[in-house]
Amino acid sequence: MLNIDILSRFIENNKLIEKEDRVILGVSGGADSVCLLHTLCKLQKALEIRLFVVHINHGIRGKEASRDENYVKELCNKLDVEFFSVHYNIPKMASMLKISEEEAGRKARYEAFENIATDISKTEGVDISKVKIAIAHNKNDNAETMLHNLSRGSGISGLKGILAKNGRIIRPLLIFTRAEIEEYLNENKIEYMTDSTNLENEYTRNVLRNEVFPILTKYVNSNVINNFYKTSTVAAEADEYFEDSAKKFCEKNLKAEGNRGYTLKRNELIEHPHILGTYIIRYALKELLKEKKLGIKDIGMVHIEDVWQLAHGENGKKLDLKYDIKVYNDYKYLRFVQGGDEKERKSGFPEIRYGVFSNFSMKDIPGDGNIKWLDFDKVLRDIVKYTGESLCINSVVSKDNNLKFIEKNIAVRGYMSGDFIQIKSGKKAVKKLFTDEKIPVSIRKEHIVLTIGSCVVWIFKENKSPDDTVGLDRISELYKVDLYTNKVLKIEVLGDKYERES
Repeated sequence: MLNIDILSRFIENNKLIEKEDRVILGVSGGADSVCLLHTLCKLQKALEIRLFVVHINHGIRGKEASRDENYVKELCNKLDVEFFSVHYNIPKMASMLKISEEEAGRKARYEAFENIATDISKTEGVDISKVKIAIAHNKNDNAETMLHNLSRGSGISGLKGILAKNGRIIRPLLIFTRAEIEEYLNENKIEYMTDSTNLENEYTRNVLRNEVFPILTKYVNSNVINNFYKTSTVAAEADEYFEDSAKKFCEKNLKAEGNRGYTLKRNELIEHPHILGTYIIRYALKELLKEKKLGIKDIGMVHIEDVWQLAHGENGKKLDLKYDIKVYNDYKYLRFVQGGDEKERKSGFPEIRYGVFSNFSMKDIPGDGNIKWLDFDKVLRDIVKYTGESLCINSVVSKDNNLKFIEKNIAVRGYMSGDFIQIKSGKKAVKKLFTDEKIPVSIRKEHIVLTIGSCVVWIFKENKSPDDTVGLDRISELYKVDLYTNKVLKIEVLGDKYERES
């Protein structure tokens, strides 16, 4: 039974509204939203709040939509509540965004609520946190949402249904059924409008409302709506517990890789029970999508399960998900990348400077870093052999020409299939070297190679990762400086990126 006392206690117990809040009500003119407006009007003096009404005209139902808008406007005048009307062309919006009209309508409503909330915050001179958005969802809406989510395979997070409070969005009528709301309106002789599209089964929610739940109520359990609500409160508690546990885990084990995405420690992940593991993966995906201002609504349990199986599978494997998300099993890590880490390099390749000198000491040979020493004569000889051009490699006079010749014929590019490098045991494909050195697949494309044809002179990774996965830094055994070296070819990588990270 809906009465003001029960509503007031629900608002207080769930801390939905605080003193001096400005509350925006979404009022369509239907039973639920009209009930919300009337009941909060009765409570506004006791709660010490101000009410505002927003009506959304979706541009779908023609004269019927205009009728509803006029009704809500007149009702607000009668109740002395400030009224805002916002018009959208939902069919056009759905077509442009390539989403359903149902989803476009939801997007439009919340966009309008947020815009008006911002304006009210400014005109009223209050912090945005003091502006609440009240939606007239009830127990039936909650049950329909739960069943829809369950059908889509959303796991526990979907079974929690609709929350009474989600940030600044509140749902004061969530404790009541649709029948209780209509009973309250009839007893108090309060008129409301009926949206004819609610009677059609064109939308998923309408099918559940008009077909599925009447069958469940008649043939399974007459109290099915209330039972769904009880289940949702238990699921919400469980979901909050696992969400909190996943957050604590990720604070230690999930690391951002600049604009590349995130890395998650794989071994630590798979040590946890399956249920917590799925929440950890979901949290990682949410963080990745949040960077692009996307929600996780279309990432279901089936996708999260796929990532869980990837984590337990073979190293080097990759998984493609929605929103252009790629997840890599990279030995110690799962790497989450959105937007295509395999796209072409945007910043080009680093600048390389070459030099040559004869006076050197073997103890001064540089190790890791942006400078390498190679045997000048051997490099030049192999370039001549590769290009087929003749050059006097021992002439002091032609030193500058020799350096220009080297710069012209040593390619600076990204790693390619077919590249090979000379190691102590012989010639080895770079791809095989990556595998043997356990270099993650997701960062192999970041390597720079200096090559004579397919023969790698030096391979290195331009940027170090935040997780200290630095990749390969290897020069060919063919060109290493030794006791028989006469002249040294100095190769230096220039540019802010490499120097900052080295």
